[in-house]
Amino acid sequence: MKRFVILFVLIFFFAGCSDRNRIIKDFQSIQEQIREEFAPDKSLAIVNFELTRRNKTWVLKGETTVPQAHSELTKKLDSLLSKNFTDSSVILPHPELGDSIYGIVRVSVANIRREPRHPAELIDQSIMGNELKLLKKKGSWYLIQTNYGYIGWMTKYSFWRTDENGIADWEKSKQIMVYYPVDRIFSRPDQKSIPVCDVVMNSTLKFIAKKGKWILAETPDQRRGYILAAHAGPVVPVKSPSAVKPEDLVKTAYQLMGIPYLWGGNSSKGSDCSGFTQTVFRANGIQLPRDARQQVLMGEEIIPNDDFSNIKPGDLLFFGLKDRITHVGMSLGGYKFIHQDREVRVNSLNERDEDFNGYRKKTLKKIKRILK
Repeated sequence: MKRFVILFVLIFFFAGCSDRNRIIKDFQSIQEQIREEFAPDKSLAIVNFELTRRNKTWVLKGETTVPQAHSELTKKLDSLLSKNFTDSSVILPHPELGDSIYGIVRVSVANIRREPRHPAELIDQSIMGNELKLLKKKGSWYLIQTNYGYIGWMTKYSFWRTDENGIADWEKSKQIMVYYPVDRIFSRPDQKSIPVCDVVMNSTLKFIAKKGKWILAETPDQRRGYILAAHAGPVVPVKSPSAVKPEDLVKTAYQLMGIPYLWGGNSSKGSDCSGFTQTVFRANGIQLPRDARQQVLMGEEIIPNDDFSNIKPGDLLFFGLKDRITHVGMSLGGYKFIHQDREVRVNSLNERDEDFNGYRKKTLKKIKRILK
């Protein structure tokens, strides 16, 4: 009799484990389907849930930036578990942040890291005046989302935290944009005066007054100082690709010649290949996605002639291995292109040229035309 009871308990136990494992496996399959539908690019959206068993109750934990993903997941869980589960998951921004779920970058270049610690991989940067959406907080770090959707961790010292009213006030203010690659805001209208801070290309500041050859400006966190009017001016608005001149893109790109390579860099202080193209296009009113693998999805594909005579300045050249895009540069017309490769430099795809780059010719995958 005793053996029969033990056998019965073991059968019941393993049956329960089998059922539990099946449910978790079904849940994981459901979550992958939802990720593919609502968050195919994990750098732009979060869908990260976990189903656990607590006592006799199933508990859904985790978080997402996509409310539709949460709605679809819970709907499918209702069916899978006959509504027998507790939802402890969170839709970001986290409720703990209250109404202050926005930030405006207050330093010239703010680093964005994969994890909330300084030694973590640098995945992107955001520059002064850029707006951020705050998603959650961990110590002195915030998980943020940039104005072009990229998600990563930034220190609280890099931005001015605010609410919808603060963002609205910033957007309504008269602003200027920095055109010079790297500059300084001075405490007085004198380049020998003590600097207030540094700024980089595409930084935005609040315009206060014009004083001779100087502009009195204010940072997002209300520090005031002077910048040369020759180095800044009206903010370049978002433009239609048909309104941007190829020669303006080329002029901006040449301004960044020699800027050093930085993995994850996205400013005129240092950049990676896609950070360079994003900076150049943003200075001229076009917001490209962050990564080369995202940028290649834009524009019209151009098949080059044998002599590349149909490749125009401003076209984007994409390089890679097999089916993976790993590098991007911008055409200067014909065989010549400018790109971030150890530093911003010009190369050619013509083997007769002194600046011929054989590796890039061998790995050229696609050419896309953004301008129309």
